[in-house]
Amino acid sequence: MALTVTGFSNASLTYKLAQETNAGVTPSVDIFGGGGTLHAIHFANLDTGNAAYLKIKLTTGDVTVGTTKPDLMFKLAAASSSSYADRSVTQINFPAGLSFASLSFWVTDQPAWDDSAGDPGTVTLSFLAS
Repeated sequence: MALTVTGFSNASLTYKLAQETNAGVTPSVDIFGGGGTLHAIHFANLDTGNAAYLKIKLTTGDVTVGTTKPDLMFKLAAASSSSYADRSVTQINFPAGLSFASLSFWVTDQPAWDDSAGDPGTVTLSFLAS
């Protein structure tokens, strides 16, 4: 996992961007260091063999994969080929914003909320929050 968080602001708005270049079953916990409002998620799967299931917890920084039930879950199909251009990509927008007390996430290759074994391969994520 390679999570980076960058803050930027102007006179009226302050945003944070968190980028994960290799998300997996190991959770990234409280990525923004506290509460905020989630505006968008960019979700890309480069693995041709597995779908990827993004699991998000909005209320606590205490996450145990396989035990902690996510508040949100999104599925992204497997990539159609190993070419970067053929990756499976989706953009999830929250026009009114989605409040969180602590944003944590993990990604598996199985839909069950308590899946803890299936690492999905190469998944990249970006979260935009304020």
